[in-house]
Amino acid sequence: MIKQDFISKYIQELSKTLAKIIALEVGNSDDGFLIIFNQMLQSYYKVDDNNLVVLLEANEERDQFLLADELKKKNILTFMKAIRVYLNQGNTEKAKASYEVLKRIESMNTGIFQFPTEEDNLIAKERKVVEEKMNGL
Repeated sequence: MIKQDFISKYIQELSKTLAKIIALEVGNSDDGFLIIFNQMLQSYYKVDDNNLVVLLEANEERDQFLLADELKKKNILTFMKAIRVYLNQGNTEKAKASYEVLKRIESMNTGIFQFPTEEDNLIAKERKVVEEKMNGL
């Protein structure tokens, strides 16, 4: 019970961090995004952006945050933003690694029906941009 309360609190904090990351505009604050993105990766997943491929491996401790139903949409938007920032900076390796992590997050079926939200519309718009850029590599 105590462990579950701790995890719930951790998920709430991660949700706040992801919301802050998502709010940053691509192109205007790329360095700021990368600083916060790396802090988030280190704090919650124990990796940095040089080791993004580690997030492709199943790991119960990391996956409870990376693949949590409550965080799925925010994680998707965060990794989409990371892809765009890395591509803007010409870092195709990190963009590709982020894209693979994104695909892993998206592949997890929650099994819960949800009506489309504004967040879903934003994901669809971002997906279009990301897919065009990734197909150009």
